[in-house]
Amino acid sequence: MGSAIAKVLLLLLIIAYCALFIQWNSEPTFIRGAVAYGQGYGYTLALGWWMLISAGVGAIVMAIATWSQWAAQKRRADSAAATVEKAKAKLQELAEKIKQQRQEIAELKEAASSQFQPAEDEPEVDEDSL
Repeated sequence: MGSAIAKVLLLLLIIAYCALFIQWNSEPTFIRGAVAYGQGYGYTLALGWWMLISAGVGAIVMAIATWSQWAAQKRRADSAAATVEKAKAKLQELAEKIKQQRQEIAELKEAASSQFQPAEDEPEVDEDSL
């Protein structure tokens, strides 16, 4: 709540300063925009307004330039995040496959050890004596 109040007060101070700036620089000034066939075309406005308008246009241009750079970086970051998520999903899939194959190997070892055990009544043959 305090930061919102501080922001509103700051904006009010900026608006008050702009109003006073326009009053302090109230002399009309002609700005020529174009010259065609020997005649200049432009507009007469108080000097304070010209300064505030140019600052506003500059702020808008810089905001657009900054936003476009931010948007490009955000696109790249989102693309990289999507790639990481795909890699995580693939890794999880492979981990599940490995887990299943380890279980199958354990089952096969268990089946093989029970299947190939010598019978209780048969004597074991000593392979060295043969």
